[in-house]
Amino acid sequence: MKKINRREALQKGGRLLMGAAAGVALTPFATGCSNEDALVAVAENLRQRIEPMEIEKLKISIVYDNYRHRKGIKADWGFSCLVEGMDRTILFDTGRYDDILMDNMSAMGVKAGQADIIFLSHEHPDHVGGLHTFLDHRTVAKVFKGRSMSSGVTRKAAEKGSEIVAVDNPVLVTRNSVSSGEMKSFVKNEHSLFIDTTNGVVVITGCAHPGIVDIVQRARKLLRKEVLLVMGGFHLLMDSEGSIRDIAERLKGLDIRYVMPIHCSGSLAQKIFKDVYGDHYLEGGVGRIITAADLPTEKQQLIS
Repeated sequence: MKKINRREALQKGGRLLMGAAAGVALTPFATGCSNEDALVAVAENLRQRIEPMEIEKLKISIVYDNYRHRKGIKADWGFSCLVEGMDRTILFDTGRYDDILMDNMSAMGVKAGQADIIFLSHEHPDHVGGLHTFLDHRTVAKVFKGRSMSSGVTRKAAEKGSEIVAVDNPVLVTRNSVSSGEMKSFVKNEHSLFIDTTNGVVVITGCAHPGIVDIVQRARKLLRKEVLLVMGGFHLLMDSEGSIRDIAERLKGLDIRYVMPIHCSGSLAQKIFKDVYGDHYLEGGVGRIITAADLPTEKQQLIS
C-alpha cells in the first residue's frame, strides 16, 4: 500500500492530538443519555428491532483513504466506504475532495445511485468534503449526522429533500445497523456505525476520536454480541509504541476477531496491530473490497 507520511498528513488537514484514541476515560454514553438506566432502555429497544444480516451478503468498498490498496486509484487524506448487503446501502463519510471521491468510485465500478443513506461520522473536512458533489449525482433518502454537527454541512441534502437525522442517542440506521450515538471527544464528537451480522458485529469508525476501545465497548454493550471486525480510522498516528500496543492487546482481549486500521491510524499502529493479530489483521486502503470471504469465523455468540 502506498501511504502519505506523517508530515504530509498534518499538511493535508489531519487533526492529530496525542492520545486521542488511547481509550481516554469518558463516561459511557455521556452524550444524549442522562444516566445509565436511560441507555439501557435505548439498547433494549434497539436489540428488539435490529435484525442480523447474512454475512455472505456483506460487501464494503473503500472508495477514499490515504493508503492505497491497488493501482489506478487515488490515495488522499480522508475516508469513505460503501456498505452493501443490508436492506439499505450506506455511504459512510465522503472523503476530503469531491473529484477524488467520484473518480475513485468510478474506477471501482461504484455508482452514486447505489447509496440510499449517507452516514457522516463527524465534522472534519476529510470526512464530509465530497458530500455536496456526491449529492449532485444522488439524492439519498436519509443523512445521518451527529447532533453537534453544524446544519451547514447537510443543508444541500435537506434542500434536495433528504431527511436529516441528527443523532444523539444510539438509533437504528437500517434494519441491520445502528449508530453508536454521538460520543464525546475533546477533538471532535463522533458517532460510528455498528452492523449486525450473523457472524458478529462489524464496527466502522471515521477517526475514533472518542477512543477506539470505548467505541468497541459500546458496540458490545449495545448489541450484546461479539465484534467480528473493527475497521476505519483508529486515530493513533501520534501515539507512542507502548500506548498503541496496549490498545491492540485490549481489543484482542475483548475478542475482536479482525482489525483493519486505516486512515489516521498510522504506519506504526498498522505494524503493531499486524504483529498482535497475525492472520486476523486485514490490509486496507482505497480500492480494497471486504466480503465474508475475508472474515472466516463461526456464527456470532451472544455476550452478557
